[in-house]
Amino acid sequence: MRTRSGHIKFDKKVKWKNLAPAFRPLFLKFLEETQQMPEDAESLDVLLEENLRDLRSNRKPEGYNRDAVMRMIFPISNQVEFYVYGRGKTIEVARVTEQLSRVLQKYRLKHTIEWDQLKLLADRKEA
Repeated sequence: MRTRSGHIKFDKKVKWKNLAPAFRPLFLKFLEETQQMPEDAESLDVLLEENLRDLRSNRKPEGYNRDAVMRMIFPISNQVEFYVYGRGKTIEVARVTEQLSRVLQKYRLKHTIEWDQLKLLADRKEA
C-alpha cells in the first residue's frame, strides 16, 4: 500500500517561531525533492518570505498548497505540525517526509512522524 500523507508533529514545547531558522532549508528540500522548484527566483523568494514572516511572528505559515502533485500543508491546529500530501502514481511521500525529518533533526526540533493520518483520507477509506 502506498503512503498518501506524512504528518510531522512537533513536541509540545516547539512554537511556530522555533521553525523559522530551519524553514528555508526545509522548504527548499521539499521543493527540490518534489521537483517543484520555481524557475523564477523572485517567486521562490516571495514564497519563502511570506512563510518566514508568519513564523517570525509565531504564526502558522502557508506552506506550499499549490495545485501540484505534492503539497506541504500546515493545518489549522492548536499544535505545531504540518503534513506532506501527495496524489498520483509517481509520488514518494514517505521518502520526502523522511528527508524533511532529517532537516528538522539537524536543527534539533523534536518531532514524530505519523503516516496517513489525514481525516479526509480516513473518511475515504471507510466509505
